[in-house]
Amino acid sequence: MVTDASEGILVAKKQLCEKVTPETLLFLSGGKTPRDLYIKLACEQVIKPGVIALVDERYGEPLHQNSNERLIRDCGLVNVESILQHGKSLFETGELYDAKVRKLFLKYAHKVAVMGIGVDGHTAGIPAKSQKIKVKSQKYDLVMNVNNFPGEFGQRITLTFRALEQMDLFIVLVFGSEKQSALNAMFRKGSEEEIPARFFLRPEIAKKTLLITDQNV
Repeated sequence: MVTDASEGILVAKKQLCEKVTPETLLFLSGGKTPRDLYIKLACEQVIKPGVIALVDERYGEPLHQNSNERLIRDCGLVNVESILQHGKSLFETGELYDAKVRKLFLKYAHKVAVMGIGVDGHTAGIPAKSQKIKVKSQKYDLVMNVNNFPGEFGQRITLTFRALEQMDLFIVLVFGSEKQSALNAMFRKGSEEEIPARFFLRPEIAKKTLLITDQNV
């Protein structure tokens, strides 16, 4: 546990400096929580991953105003693999990103992900209280599409649990009192369909997860 978000960002930066090399595939999440971390990493140029990829993205035209890729690039980070493609449907976009992720997994043996947890307990773009994570009918299974994500941006493309299982390290950032209820729900017994953040409690996942939070757990 850290005293505040600023201390948490420093802890996360230290871990990334120790773990990320040019042989690392670094996955980044969007949202306001990791933004200060990304700005610090870009300004100080303390890590040089082989490539940066996205954990999830809000569907639309490339680099639209609310895209996660745009946020990351606006923070000053470069060498970011895009998800969104001009003129592609949600399904086509997911299919193309799945193929890209497969190639990246083959190229990079070491994989690190910076993640967050939403106030409803979601992580990545996997919505809480959803059966979508059980869907097997898609042509691909490292990436999935979400058509009804709660909130303003209902269409998303996200890594699945199967893809996330292949990470070597998770740095999970959870700051602010509004996240306390999500953490409480995460540590209660229940399904991952209800609270996707429970993924991090799987024994094989927990041992490679660093949860950085300023809330009691």
